[in-house]
Amino acid sequence: MKPIRIINRSLIVLGAAASLAHGAETFTRSQLDFFESKIRPVLADKCYACHSSKAEKLKGNLLLDTREGTRRGGDNGPAVVPGDLEKSLLIQAIRYHDPDTAMPPKNKGGKLPDSVIADFEQWVRDGAPDPREGEAKVAKLYDTEVAKNWWAYQPITKPSVPQPKDQSWAQTEIDRFILAKLEETSLRPVADADAGTLLRRVCFDLTGLPPSPDTIERFTNKSDRSHEFPLSYEAIVDDLLASPEFGRRWARHWLDVARYAETSGRDVNVVFPEAWRYRDYVIEAFQEDKPFDQLIREQIAGDLLPDRSDEERAKNLTATGFLALGPKSLNETNPRQFAVDLADEQIDATSQAFMGVTIACARCHDHKFDPISQRDYTALAGIFLSTDTRFGTPGGVQARNAASLITVPDSLNLPIVNRRMDPAVWRQKSNRLASIEQQRDQALRERAGGKVRGEIEGGTSSTARLTGFDIVRLITNAKQIEMEIGAYHEDGSLIPKLMGALDRPLTLPSDSRRRRQQSGSQKSSGFEIIADSPLFTRGDITKEGEKVPRGLPAFLARDHDYRMPSTGSGRLELANWIASPRNPLTARVIVNRVWHWLFGRGLVTSVDNFGVTGAKPSHPELLDFLATRFVEQGWSIKKLVREIVLSRTYQLSASNAAELKSEIGDLKSAQAIDPDNLLLSHANVRPLDAESMRDAMLAASGSLDLKPQIGSIIALAGDGPVGGERYQAISETAIAKATGNFRSIYLPVARNVTPDVLAIFDFADPSSVLGARQPTIVPAQALYLLNNEFVHEQSQKLAGRLLRDIPTANTDALIRAATLAILGRPPFADETKVIRDFVSRHSSAPMADTWSRVCRNLFATADYRFLK
Repeated sequence: MKPIRIINRSLIVLGAAASLAHGAETFTRSQLDFFESKIRPVLADKCYACHSSKAEKLKGNLLLDTREGTRRGGDNGPAVVPGDLEKSLLIQAIRYHDPDTAMPPKNKGGKLPDSVIADFEQWVRDGAPDPREGEAKVAKLYDTEVAKNWWAYQPITKPSVPQPKDQSWAQTEIDRFILAKLEETSLRPVADADAGTLLRRVCFDLTGLPPSPDTIERFTNKSDRSHEFPLSYEAIVDDLLASPEFGRRWARHWLDVARYAETSGRDVNVVFPEAWRYRDYVIEAFQEDKPFDQLIREQIAGDLLPDRSDEERAKNLTATGFLALGPKSLNETNPRQFAVDLADEQIDATSQAFMGVTIACARCHDHKFDPISQRDYTALAGIFLSTDTRFGTPGGVQARNAASLITVPDSLNLPIVNRRMDPAVWRQKSNRLASIEQQRDQALRERAGGKVRGEIEGGTSSTARLTGFDIVRLITNAKQIEMEIGAYHEDGSLIPKLMGALDRPLTLPSDSRRRRQQSGSQKSSGFEIIADSPLFTRGDITKEGEKVPRGLPAFLARDHDYRMPSTGSGRLELANWIASPRNPLTARVIVNRVWHWLFGRGLVTSVDNFGVTGAKPSHPELLDFLATRFVEQGWSIKKLVREIVLSRTYQLSASNAAELKSEIGDLKSAQAIDPDNLLLSHANVRPLDAESMRDAMLAASGSLDLKPQIGSIIALAGDGPVGGERYQAISETAIAKATGNFRSIYLPVARNVTPDVLAIFDFADPSSVLGARQPTIVPAQALYLLNNEFVHEQSQKLAGRLLRDIPTANTDALIRAATLAILGRPPFADETKVIRDFVSRHSSAPMADTWSRVCRNLFATADYRFLK
């Protein structure tokens, strides 16, 4: 990457990095996951019989088994027009507005559930991402032996460390694996990165923050005797690992994987006011270097673990927030469908996050590619259907699918957001709730007695007549007020509560049905006690088959001895299997995630998919070596990170220009032999993520507040929907414009709306497991850096600080201080000259304005935007 230049008052980059987009269309991993889990299975089940190349009789000349066929459409026009619901005939058909074109036909199951229709609408709105290429064909079942022999399903064995020909280069075992593979292709590693580049790289990778100017000086200028204690690289690494900022940086990585969000998303976007407790649990876990196998057990089954104190139990319960955080269709009218969908989302998140396999793809049929049967899926579904998920919202319309939270004792003194309710308001709402409940109960009794419109008596006779819509509104309002006042003590102080999961009871109280009817709640889901799940034919809840005993996937858990309890859900047994050293997936997956977070690409590039459709490892022996070492060292993330960043491989320069002579005498460059740098002959140039971009600006300006934040603006808002015409807990605008001088991990995370500063720089989609963000390079990002008010404010603050500390006449010192603060290095000679000339030409302007423009343009450079 070449140095910056200043042209027409703006800093630009010569030889700027090329777009990371691929092909004519680009899809994010979350979009493709959505298609594979929500769209393709429905098309295959409901449409392919009549609209695929394998159909016995093709109807309407419409093929829906390829992207091209779907968009070209049939006799009546295109089935899908990306981004346009009204022009997409497929959407019109499944909405069932016109009986002549309604699909699927009644003899094929009839109208799809509302939640499925909503999925298709969301898919089209998002541009109809569709990876299906080539001729129309229906996916075939996997080859059993090929699937079972896939590398990721084989036991982990610790390989011997190779001995490369060059014994002088390698500093660690990692280096020997890397060099041996390079030597196979006659490549050599490039030179080491310079001290300043390496320092900036490791500081951002470990803490998400830039090095301080003093640290830069002490590390890069070791010959300067003015520094009594020059810093070694190893000492810097150890300081970074011990810093609280390591926990915040690496927690954010895991929050991407855990699909962390503070709202439900989907049809009605309702606030999860206690989600932030899970965020803080993850920060603390990474800072304390909690063993990863324990982290697994706590997130899946923390409520079932033994504890030594109420404080420890509260932490374990908070960890199970992992299961409660997922997106939810709260307006789903069928509680049984909602329960099954909730379990499906939990299976998907758990299997992908910890093991990199898509078990949820076996919901409707045996997995198309991996050795996972629908019986395996159903056995897991029974575990999660036996779990009481406490996500804590008033639900959708008519209080559909509402859920409570887990209350903990006030004596634990858990942190609580600064939200109170005036005691007078609490009493007022309590009285209003009693009145609404009285009307609701009377109306429900009237309806139960067969009256469509009943006269409602409120103490004395009343002439008020309520419609069915009025009753729905009463039920909805009652639940909303119940959740509101239920969050507070009578004195207006918040009651400490947690999102999380508990086992369902073995039996139900005898009056549970009566209490449900009195409150106007939906009918039972049928999954209210610990029980096995029926196998649903093609995933259809109306087509129940035999019940499948709760258990683990047969092939994947073939080497694991366990006994499923009759009195428990089985989540602890599931957690113990996932966290077992004998599980061939878990250690490999997390080691590969860590490698990706440090190098920008995993040893297995498909970090969330270790199945047959995923990638093979570029260095399988190294992956198994690190996975084995990881387990041997107590599943310590910090020890793994330390070993990797102290390797010479991590410390290489990003240059790949050197040409090397191969054994056959040809000159070949690393770019020609290994264009994707899978062999790691040099470092990868990587863009800073959204949070690091923002936090580094605050650090440079001197505004960054490192104190942990309690909650977020969403937590402060309390229960209710995001946006909404009649009632809202918080507006979408408030979330989009959220700011503050704290670290970005404390910004609100809502589904369907993201703070602007995060959204524009490729923030993770919080609706799916995401171990690898999809970076983009688009003009809007450059415009943001040059014109956004937040960037302008930080530039002004930095300029003001520089002018206070350094005499204005000392232009070169100001330039050096500015580039150290923003770029993490001293200026190049030509940069000094150009900035000096710029300042001279604007000598009549206020100095603060001139230097603010210099700082703002430095923030807009590639040397700020990228790690080299």
